[in-house]
Amino acid sequence: MVRQLRSPARKMVAAAAAAGCISLGLAVTGGASASAASTPAKPFPAHVTYKVGVMPSASQSTRDAAVEKQYDSWKSTYLVKGCASNEYYVSTKGDGDAPNNGTVSEAQGYGMNIVPLMAGYDSSAQTEFNGLWQLVKDHKDADGLMEWQLDGKTCKYTDSSTPDSATDGDLDVGYGLILADKQWGGYTADAKAWLASIYAHDVASDGHLKCEDDGPSTDTRPSDMMLDHLRAFAAYDTAHDWNKVVTRTEAVINEFTAKYSASSGLLSDFVVGANSTSPKPAPADYQESQPDNIVGYNSIRVPWHLGTDALVNGSTTAATAYRTAKLESACLKSLSGGNPARVQPHVKLNCATGNVSGDTQAEEAGDSVGPAAMASGDQAWTDAIWKQLGTNPFGDAYYGETIKMLVYIVMAGDYWSPAG
Repeated sequence: MVRQLRSPARKMVAAAAAAGCISLGLAVTGGASASAASTPAKPFPAHVTYKVGVMPSASQSTRDAAVEKQYDSWKSTYLVKGCASNEYYVSTKGDGDAPNNGTVSEAQGYGMNIVPLMAGYDSSAQTEFNGLWQLVKDHKDADGLMEWQLDGKTCKYTDSSTPDSATDGDLDVGYGLILADKQWGGYTADAKAWLASIYAHDVASDGHLKCEDDGPSTDTRPSDMMLDHLRAFAAYDTAHDWNKVVTRTEAVINEFTAKYSASSGLLSDFVVGANSTSPKPAPADYQESQPDNIVGYNSIRVPWHLGTDALVNGSTTAATAYRTAKLESACLKSLSGGNPARVQPHVKLNCATGNVSGDTQAEEAGDSVGPAAMASGDQAWTDAIWKQLGTNPFGDAYYGETIKMLVYIVMAGDYWSPAG
């Protein structure tokens, strides 16, 4: 199945949804508010000591305050109470990823990661998490995973094809359930059932991650390579061989970069031949309306994910992520002259500007490099990215501001692993 996506918002509306339930559309105000909930086991701020790299030079209290400020802004803008009275969703407001500011499974997964990590600061976090999870449960496809795109008014699946999921959203929802189980308890059965569905439908027989549950078993999307999530799954869900998924994911990264980006560690938005020992860039128009054979609005997330894995799991356990994140960080620093605002959203695999017609700058392109810069031990580059996080130079909306929220938590030293 081919999805037409646009940059920067990426996912275009393919068809209007049928009439159905009406979204309440109530933005949630920021900060803490009272609600009955379990006491969080790991309240924000967590103050984690990472296994490699450097921290931003700003003090810990300054970093914590910056995360709280961003969370208040993110929550009041993008966390919406609806479509039912017991549901919440993360709106794609400003980016058009779903009709009528609706949600996509990627956004819902991001929210299910952010909210448990902010519990303790936000006393309503468990109520909000339960609402996010309820919406996911109420919008499953035939494989038991979340339908990837919902209309903001009807709350119905809105793509023209048979409802299916997207692997990035599936993985983040699963990770969020583990975070919630470690934070509050009571989510074990849900988490393990969800991980079983991911393993059955998003994992190819050789262990690599497919792009969606009903997609081909020959391709993969590097922005789904959330190795810290996969390692947490392996520790939590011993009924499935998640270590095989970790091993194969690392092999695809190593095989691909060795041939196509040995000096820069860059991965194209989509990769074909992932079920072989010779994975290669997808054709330029493989899935989306931006070039899929270079770094684009999907793979700009790779240094965030791989850098985070290196920070949390160290240079030995996460050797592939550590090596690749360092190379990517160095490439993007060089290409931008050390100015994160000049990191382009499209970059060729040889570390050259993508030269995509009509391309624009995007804050998330530079923000996403933060965890990789930290892991590489580059203090000046880390500090430059941290400084940019406090701004929004290009007026980014849902996508950039949500990625910023997660990167902020990592860079502040408040990102804890549920595998620990």
